[in-house]
Amino acid sequence: MARRRRRFASRVRNFLRGFLAFLFSNVGVILLVVAYTIIGAFMFQGIEGANETERANNMTKERDRTAQYLWQNVTLTLNLFNETALKERISLELQVYQRKIVKAVRRGWDGGRHSRQWSFSSSFLYSLTVITTIGYGHLSPRTSWGKIMTIFYALLGMPLFLLYLSNVGELLASWCKCLYALICLCRGCPGFSRRRIIHIRPQGEFSESESTDRPIECRTDGDSDVPEHRTQAIYYRSPMVVPYYWYPPSDVSSEFSYVTFDVQTVTVPISACVAIMVGYIMFGSMIFGLWEKWDRLDGAYFCFISLSSIGFGDFVPGERVYTPRIETSFIVCSLYLMLGMALVAMCFNLMQEQVIHYYAGVKRALKRICRCKR
Repeated sequence: MARRRRRFASRVRNFLRGFLAFLFSNVGVILLVVAYTIIGAFMFQGIEGANETERANNMTKERDRTAQYLWQNVTLTLNLFNETALKERISLELQVYQRKIVKAVRRGWDGGRHSRQWSFSSSFLYSLTVITTIGYGHLSPRTSWGKIMTIFYALLGMPLFLLYLSNVGELLASWCKCLYALICLCRGCPGFSRRRIIHIRPQGEFSESESTDRPIECRTDGDSDVPEHRTQAIYYRSPMVVPYYWYPPSDVSSEFSYVTFDVQTVTVPISACVAIMVGYIMFGSMIFGLWEKWDRLDGAYFCFISLSSIGFGDFVPGERVYTPRIETSFIVCSLYLMLGMALVAMCFNLMQEQVIHYYAGVKRALKRICRCKR
């Protein structure tokens, strides 16, 4: 029995370790953020939606009661020819009803009979704006429980979303580096190794005269993993140059061959990062311009204010009417914000690496200048 208990406990521990490892992986963090936002949407819809429906029903009953009171106790009771008394009595009742309307509006009533501010899609967008610190302000909790749950929801959700930005930003940055190396730098294309060694060899010979970088010849033997057609490989040991193999002209194969490279050595230009962000903003302005009837400037302004987490709230999708089409725009806006903020984190990461690369190049150039002066 003791062994069985130990085995069961070890299985539970291993399962928990694997489950936690999956949660904090790239895919797990994405699913965790989406699930956390969905749970928040259901929670706020249950808390604020029920209170919103109750307010709308109460104001409908209050309007009917006021109209019935004016008809029975004023119109049928007072003398209609006494205009002064009739106006005073009606004005008193309307002032009481007006104070009730103002009080209900301050508590969140929008003036409609069937209010749908806290639908699932709008609650989902509200939950996302809380954890992303955008805060449009188009929706806000009116109940005490809604305010308390918003505080605890933000305390747990904001660190989770920062973890999402860190993991997904690094993942997208590595993908962007691979695409940039394959498309723009043509790494992996036929003949890349020959072009690369022609560019590298003069640097290696120049560094050899400074006794800092030495060419090392490696000849193959029977136990080596190097292919048979590679009779000689020359590479240069230098922090400036990534090791690439050179095939002698006589032994170069005419077949298509790929060249492996390290993704960490690739730097994406700042102009490419800016182009990605501008293209994503223009794509969003086109989508929201079609749905919300905004012009391109207003759509681009909304996308920039949202992705930069400023969130003025002057432009919010679906704030005018509530239709099934607008309900869809809420969900699309939420997904647009999640992916867009990850892209912004990716671009900032790539730009930071490019600046560090420029700084390292300037530092090496200054060191060479100082050596030459000596």
